[in-house]
Amino acid sequence: MDPSQINQLIHGHKLVGGSAAMNDVRRLVSRLSSSKATALIHGDTGTGKEVVALLLHHNSPCAKQQLVPINCAAIPEAMIEGELFGYEKGAFSGAVKSYPGKFRLADGGTLFLDEVGELSLSAQAKILRALESGEVFPLGSMRPVRCSVRVVAATNRDLRQEVEAGRFRADLFYRLAVVQLPLPPMSARREDIRPIAQYLLRQICDEMDFPCPRMTEDFLAALENYGWPGNVREMRNAIEHAVATALDPEALSPGDLPLEIASSLEGKARAGQESESERQLLLRILAEAGGQKTKAARKLNCSRMTLYRRLERAGLSQSQLQVA
Repeated sequence: MDPSQINQLIHGHKLVGGSAAMNDVRRLVSRLSSSKATALIHGDTGTGKEVVALLLHHNSPCAKQQLVPINCAAIPEAMIEGELFGYEKGAFSGAVKSYPGKFRLADGGTLFLDEVGELSLSAQAKILRALESGEVFPLGSMRPVRCSVRVVAATNRDLRQEVEAGRFRADLFYRLAVVQLPLPPMSARREDIRPIAQYLLRQICDEMDFPCPRMTEDFLAALENYGWPGNVREMRNAIEHAVATALDPEALSPGDLPLEIASSLEGKARAGQESESERQLLLRILAEAGGQKTKAARKLNCSRMTLYRRLERAGLSQSQLQVA
């Protein structure tokens, strides 16, 4: 499959951006399109792990069957076995009817284990057994049930470190990580910020049934200057906030962004101004000292080493000082 086809829209989601990092993701998904290999998607919160899982399923031989997701972090420990493997009627108090469980619901298709790193060691052992045997034991049943699933797992944890710390089973890790798909954070693909923002804006306005405003250049610059620790998910929330609260419904400006983002941008601007003030101060003192570092340090009441550190922080290289 041509990697460019991996941009297809699935359930309202698609991969957006032309950065090298995202093109690498597309190429890997493309190579996996004819495979049922188990895959482990790992990346920070909000990087799009669920979208990649959808793409892996819908471009695979399992595409005609179901993709069944389960958020491992959201299921209480006492319920995880029943949710995964099912149960018979009367197996426990409250089991008024039988339930097949996620493994059997995904039979012939894909089981998406989201937040797999949150599973307890006990649950990990049970999943490992099901994967290796191709069988599940519903609670209250005396006989195993065979099922064939393609497993895609996702986590924002470093599972190798979790294995070393004894919090994740090494055998399950190697069973899940047949193919690993690392997803880059926004900080590693800042050239994708504008196209992602435009895509999210159109999506949000369609969902809210709002006319789509334009993004001013200042607004886009503000998006590009922010760190996005929450990645695409955080950006989506920020743009939705801006659309819902915009002073001008036809154009989004930086002031429409959430307070924590606007405050961060203001802090960066102040830091830049302070850095520039420091730069001007150092240039003036050096000029008064005739370029002599010892004399300049004495004027600033600091050591030569401290002066050198201040020059470095202000971005003043030796060649720049010589030109000055």
